[in-house]
Amino acid sequence: MRHDSRDYEPPRIEKLPFVAYGKHADREVLSTADVTDMPDAETLVEEFGSPLFVVTESRLRDDFRRFRDAFTVPGIDTTVAYSIKTNYLPAVCATLKQEGAAAEVVSEMEYDLARALGYDGREIIFNGPHKARRALERAVAERAVVNIDGFDELNKVSQIAATLGVRARVGLRMSFKYRGVGWTKFGFNHDAGDLHLALEQVANDDHLDLELLHNHCGTFVLNHDLYTQAIRRLIEGARHARSLGLSPRGVDVGGGFPSENAIKPEYDLPGGSRRQGDFWRPYADEICSSILDARELFGGRPRLILEPGRAVVDSSTQLLTTVVAKKHADNEATSVIVDAGVNLLPTTVYYDHPLTRVSAGRESRSRGRSYDVYGPLCMQTDILRRNVAAAQIDVGDVLMVSHVGAYCHSQSMQFIETRPATVMLTDQGPVEIRRRETWRDVFALDRVPDHLRDPACRDFVRNTAVPGGPAEPPTRIDFRRRARVEEPWDRTRKAGP
Repeated sequence: MRHDSRDYEPPRIEKLPFVAYGKHADREVLSTADVTDMPDAETLVEEFGSPLFVVTESRLRDDFRRFRDAFTVPGIDTTVAYSIKTNYLPAVCATLKQEGAAAEVVSEMEYDLARALGYDGREIIFNGPHKARRALERAVAERAVVNIDGFDELNKVSQIAATLGVRARVGLRMSFKYRGVGWTKFGFNHDAGDLHLALEQVANDDHLDLELLHNHCGTFVLNHDLYTQAIRRLIEGARHARSLGLSPRGVDVGGGFPSENAIKPEYDLPGGSRRQGDFWRPYADEICSSILDARELFGGRPRLILEPGRAVVDSSTQLLTTVVAKKHADNEATSVIVDAGVNLLPTTVYYDHPLTRVSAGRESRSRGRSYDVYGPLCMQTDILRRNVAAAQIDVGDVLMVSHVGAYCHSQSMQFIETRPATVMLTDQGPVEIRRRETWRDVFALDRVPDHLRDPACRDFVRNTAVPGGPAEPPTRIDFRRRARVEEPWDRTRKAGP
């Protein structure tokens, strides 16, 4: 018998990433216990409707503080810049601003939101592979740090700074491959030498001031060695910058830190992972120790910028949803349909969000049933969880989907259904921070041309719901005590290249 000839691969020993290992059960047990941080779930649904997002302000603040404190060490100036794209509810962003978070933005929309919330330009980190020229002009003029993503943008920022007569505060984003895989869409490729070339260009440009070197290496990163490798390359870049006469002040290690959420087994580490307690500390130890060892490259006291999103907002938000239908299949799990689907919870693709039945007032009548939990959309793929073991679930029961603070608001869609209200649980009681949408909100930007409008049509006329009424001016968001924004770039943009 002939065998394939293959090179011998000797066995190797690798350091395992920090995780707690366990086995994934075939079925998750849906609990029926009281929910201590939301004891009035049914009352909230009665008042604000179902489905309903609920943000617990105290949990949001606590999670931010735990994350910040994990990375706060002597000898390093740590700045936590919240990733606004993760959840840009203004009330959530304002809460984190009160806690001392800077703002990390990736678009002109997010930059405008940060400024409207009261952030000074100097408190903003501007990232992303596409930054509109107008947004760059504003960011440079207002002294935000622009993490430059490529050579085209590097040239553009230099031109803008020259036109404005200022030195732009910049960082350089670096990408690299880890075990053959990397986010090479972003930044200057370290492996190809592009980061060194970019540093040399900055060193020869009188309009650019290099503040830091940046890398964002992934999302829900469970292997903290990835940050170790990123820091090693950032420090190497800082050493080259120093040799060119540049004076970087620190590093920006981006985000990607995990939350307490349960990632699906197919995306998890072998054997599964579990995050509880002070699970960010090993990340901090790896990152901070490496930076301290290279402190001389950053003037003796390095600055560390972190851009967490999911890690600080995920667990503070839950979604309350009501069972609206129940169906039985032959020898299969019972199907229940709830009034919230993947239109509100797009993250169910990657995460097994914990489910809890919060309906009170009745005892469990049976145990060991298996349920598939579907959303209300007219598509078979609208499923929140499969094969959930639970006591009996009935129509009218309220379920809670936990850890939905990351990307559910910012990536939700108006498909078939309007989006629900969001309330924040505060010391003064529940406060509505986003009202429930109506169908008019969905179509507020649309109009039906005269030649297509039916005589019975009374809406879509000049973008107003008032028949025949005048067009309404664009709505201006008012967050109370909003500071007037100076716009010096408007006076110079015509003179720019």
